[in-house]
Amino acid sequence: MMLLLVYSLAISTALYYWLRIKTHMQPGLLLIDNPMVGLIAFCLSYLSIGFRWPSLILIPVLIPLLAFILIQIRFWRTPRRKITAKDNEIVSPADGNVIYINRIDLDSKLISVKNGSVSELSEITQSDLILRPCWQIGINMTPFDVHKNCSPISGNIIFNKHIIGKFHSLKDFLSMTENERHTYVIENKLCRVGVVQIASKRVKRIDSYVKQGDAVKQGEWLGMIRFGSQVDVFLPLEAKINIELRQQVYAAKTILAELP
Repeated sequence: MMLLLVYSLAISTALYYWLRIKTHMQPGLLLIDNPMVGLIAFCLSYLSIGFRWPSLILIPVLIPLLAFILIQIRFWRTPRRKITAKDNEIVSPADGNVIYINRIDLDSKLISVKNGSVSELSEITQSDLILRPCWQIGINMTPFDVHKNCSPISGNIIFNKHIIGKFHSLKDFLSMTENERHTYVIENKLCRVGVVQIASKRVKRIDSYVKQGDAVKQGEWLGMIRFGSQVDVFLPLEAKINIELRQQVYAAKTILAELP
């Protein structure tokens, strides 16, 4: 029995370590999800087929299957999060890791930098929807993050546009201009904020739950990106940035910035 338990945990640990390398998931999940998956696999194996040497060959199949189910549950979940931000605070629209914090100057275009190359967000650079100078924050989402995105502020949606793309990998700088994406601009009496949902290659779709002209509350879900994704946020320059590079942030909970 002990050997089966050790065997289950060893395989689960190897799987989660591989996922950690591939998805850059939070290290804490190795201590939370990994033991749970290993123990569940052990219990199911022991109860269903008992401790017999031939049964050990089923463990490498059972543990990845349970891990996949757990990842899917995490991916599709819709958490209820209590909004505690003040009126002058801007919350994160997405769960994920902060991959860049850029200052966009007055004479600069609204762009994204990917592996040293730049790509332009034409739907908003060719208008005055986002005033410059401003801040740009990029948030990368892994399969372990909530993939629904919320409004960073309360206000009215003054721009809502879906761009059908060519499904490049997010590692390719062309992903910002040619991948499927959805752009929102939300405005209230204090500021105007832009949110760009960017899909990865082979993504099925980006679902939008709102339309232009709608009034939204801070933390209200705007839509969902199915599978690999990234969210860029554009904030007024006068906003005080409260987060750092590589920080894990959470939709509707983490305060990205505060206005004076």
